[in-house]
Amino acid sequence: MNWFISDFNIRARRLIGSYDIKKAPGVTLIYGPNGVGKSAMLRQLDQRIGLKSGGIFTDSLSFARQYAYAAQENQLNVFRQRYRTARLLLIDDLQFLTGKVKTIEELHYTYEYVIENGGKMVITLEADQPQIEFLGERLASRFLSGMVVSIDQPQRKEIERFLYEYCHLKRLFIDQMVLEIIAERIDNLADAIKVIEQFVQFAELQQDELSLLCFQTYWEHEKNRKKSVADPLNIIHVSALTMEVSVEELLGPSRKPRVNEARQLTIYTMRTLCQISFPAIASYFNRKHSTIIASYQKMQKKMLINEDLNKKYLIILKTFKA
Repeated sequence: MNWFISDFNIRARRLIGSYDIKKAPGVTLIYGPNGVGKSAMLRQLDQRIGLKSGGIFTDSLSFARQYAYAAQENQLNVFRQRYRTARLLLIDDLQFLTGKVKTIEELHYTYEYVIENGGKMVITLEADQPQIEFLGERLASRFLSGMVVSIDQPQRKEIERFLYEYCHLKRLFIDQMVLEIIAERIDNLADAIKVIEQFVQFAELQQDELSLLCFQTYWEHEKNRKKSVADPLNIIHVSALTMEVSVEELLGPSRKPRVNEARQLTIYTMRTLCQISFPAIASYFNRKHSTIIASYQKMQKKMLINEDLNKKYLIILKTFKA
């Protein structure tokens, strides 16, 4: 994605291509939907300027983990010396700091030190709008006071042209109709690349050409495979079917005992199979993460004494193991 420029990303590309650490504003925020090249732009900027000028390229989760580890091991001075003296600090995926109060406070102080020492920051956010209220009013206002640049969702023709150039670069001889179909069904560049890579692997296993017919077979194979993947949405649908409630009831405000129990089992299964955080599970049910924790704990106790629930849980597990 480093080499592709079109209407949807041209402003951000020009910014990265002409970025001058001496003339740039204190902070630059680049935002846009998933898979449109934000991370690639930061990597490009790091390679062009960061590595030569004492820059640091990280993502918000790594920043949070390093901060937590440093606090635990009494090494905060080392952590702060590294980040607060950076000449150019590049932070990817700011949205993952949601709810991390202490890390946000640390980032705020990091920002103040970097700017005070004449350094610069470039950060990215996966969002359709530059909504960063989760950082708190003070830090959000400081980030928004710099340069804010958007990357739009690419249009179908842009994705199609991107795929044509990508295949040409990779020397892949793929039926043009395949590229058109992918552009119709996929809305971002990262997923489009992923589909191409998976299709090529599928065709190689089948010892087939990269033809339209082969792609149609691959697409059906992928649809069937995705239905059996233990991801949150699949678990919600299978759990609703197993517990004989509708998905709408499961995700809605209903407090009926049978719906509550179905919801608890769904939460328990999501936590067990997906190993995602309680706040992440809460986002699917539009509830507080404390409510999700309570539901999970209730189901844990029920599973110890309720044979019928255990049987239904095993039915759900077998669906995904198959």
